[in-house]
Amino acid sequence: MGSTGVWVIGALPGQEAAALPGRFVHLVTADDFRKPAGYAETLAWWRRDCDGEALLAPDARHPAVLLPTAAGIRFADFVHGANSETAATEAMRDASLALMAGSGLDGMCTLAARKASPAAALLYALGVDSAALLPGWFGDFLLTADEVRAALPCAEQALRLDGERRADVLHRIAEWMTGMGDDPEFVAGDLLDAPLRVLHRAAGAGLGVSAFTRWY
Repeated sequence: MGSTGVWVIGALPGQEAAALPGRFVHLVTADDFRKPAGYAETLAWWRRDCDGEALLAPDARHPAVLLPTAAGIRFADFVHGANSETAATEAMRDASLALMAGSGLDGMCTLAARKASPAAALLYALGVDSAALLPGWFGDFLLTADEVRAALPCAEQALRLDGERRADVLHRIAEWMTGMGDDPEFVAGDLLDAPLRVLHRAAGAGLGVSAFTRWY
């Protein structure tokens, strides 16, 4: 894992989105389907809202400073490993980036954080029930134009927040970026607004959308 997590969400031509998996299926191997030890148990734990365990907690010596707990490290590691970096997935991500280049400013966003995964921060902040409304698998997805339109209402429900709920989610994003990561200047609102902007752009233009995380 590198020192900067970058979550990329971008629109791409709908036909290309539909064709991408077939272009790289020849790179898929049996090993690509193997999951690390404890994967199923940790997935079930997350779906139980981490059994109520705190993922961040105040430092005993400096209560104003948050530190990751064992549960927090477990969750961060799980999100990092949830979408494997295989030859096939890396090739599709490279191809997606090339296709996103022509989507315009409102058709692509890159959200970067030092020592933290923006996707993990969003999932932590939303909580398991709202996170389950997002498309894909722990921050990664590849949607055709029809799938974008189908996913948009649930994404709206998860991300278009106001009042106390938005304030609480933004606070939790900031907690993750400072407790798990080292990015106090990260603009928490971008994690709610930018993905929705891309999805709306794609839905209106009949485009697909790809999203994935890379570490640098």
